[in-house]
Amino acid sequence: MSAVDLGCGHGGVTDRMARRVGESGTVYAVDASADQLQIARSALIHHRNITFIDSALEDDPLRGRRVDWVYSRFLLMHVRDLRRALDAMADMLTDDGALLLEIADVGTARFSPADPDSDLWLPWWYALGQARGLSFDVADTIENALDAAGFAIHRRDQYQPISSSREAKLVQALGFEQCVPAYLTEIGVAPARIDTHRKYLNRVLDDQGVTFALFNSTQIIARRR
Repeated sequence: MSAVDLGCGHGGVTDRMARRVGESGTVYAVDASADQLQIARSALIHHRNITFIDSALEDDPLRGRRVDWVYSRFLLMHVRDLRRALDAMADMLTDDGALLLEIADVGTARFSPADPDSDLWLPWWYALGQARGLSFDVADTIENALDAAGFAIHRRDQYQPISSSREAKLVQALGFEQCVPAYLTEIGVAPARIDTHRKYLNRVLDDQGVTFALFNSTQIIARRR
């Protein structure tokens, strides 16, 4: 079998794919970040069935080659034109090939019990996506987009871990800090509001009475109709 890992990052899933297809199979590891691709190449040097490609999804990274599986994990939220991205994926598939998509619905992340300061980040997140022209709402639009692109969903699974652990809450806290510079400069969030949410996060990190529902992750297998 053959597969492409679009937005492969450091290659964690690429490694599993390479093992799954075996020595006679082929995996293409594609990423638009040369730095990420170099990390993956160094980590997976022992695999001889992986071809590394520095390219964006929309730029025909396979150069006309077709594969049995097109896989992407949390990539589609970062594309500017969802339909164009799905069309590019379709062009990579064999006639009986399939898409395997993992979609992050970041907006479903929630603390419980709710607090006036716990969801301050949410409108900032969506405003940032709009400002950058990206598909941060892809979880809400993916079904219609797949249908418009000529795909039928064959399987759909959803996962949303809930935990009171410090580690789970750090996913949100660290992700928030990564976004802070953009919140301040690109959408004009007041620094005092940033500090209010930061103080809330620090307050609940070790509070076992507060649980955190990490963002909903949807896995979709789709084939051409």
